[in-house]
Amino acid sequence: MAINVKRRSVPEAGVDVVHIRLRETYSVEGVGEDTVELEGELEAQRGAPLTGQSGKKSWEEATVVALFTNLSVSGESKVFGPVRVTLNREILSFGVVKAGKCAAAMNLRVTMPKVGLVLNSAEPVQLFSTVETVPPIGDERTQSAYGVDLVEPQTGRTRGRMVEAVVAWRELLDQRSLQRKR
Repeated sequence: MAINVKRRSVPEAGVDVVHIRLRETYSVEGVGEDTVELEGELEAQRGAPLTGQSGKKSWEEATVVALFTNLSVSGESKVFGPVRVTLNREILSFGVVKAGKCAAAMNLRVTMPKVGLVLNSAEPVQLFSTVETVPPIGDERTQSAYGVDLVEPQTGRTRGRMVEAVVAWRELLDQRSLQRKR
C-alpha cells in the first residue's frame, strides 16, 4: 500500500523505499536497439535538510540530498531478453531536491544474460525533473539529460549506449526516520 507524502514539505533525515516504473532505451553493438519497460524498487537514504545561512527548512530554501543505496528493476526486451538494472556499487549515486528542482546522478549496471552482457554506465546517468514531493512520487516525470555509453567493467570497452531513461511512476512503499530519539 502506497504512503502519501505531503506536497512541498521538507522531510527530516530518513530512508525511503519506492516502487518505480521506468523506460530505458538501449543500443547494443552487434545486437540492436530496444526500449525496455522496467519495474522494481529504489531505496534512498536522505540526510538532514541543508538549510543554508537562513536556517529555514522551507521548500523554497532547504536542500535535500539522498544517497541511493539500492536499485533493483527488471523487464523483458524483445531484442535483449531479460534485462536487470542495479546500482554500480563501485561509485556512489546521489539525488538532490531544492525548491522543486530534482537532479540525480546514478551509476548503473545493466545485465542482459540472454546476450551475455554485464555493462556499466561509463559516467553517471544525469536525471532531472520538477517535483512537488520528497521523495518524488506519482507521475512526477524524471528524464535523462543525455545518453551515456555502456562499457564492459573488465575491459572498459564501449559495447553500447543507454540512449534515454524516463521514470514514469513512483509509489512510496516504506519510509523510516533517521532522527535520534532524545
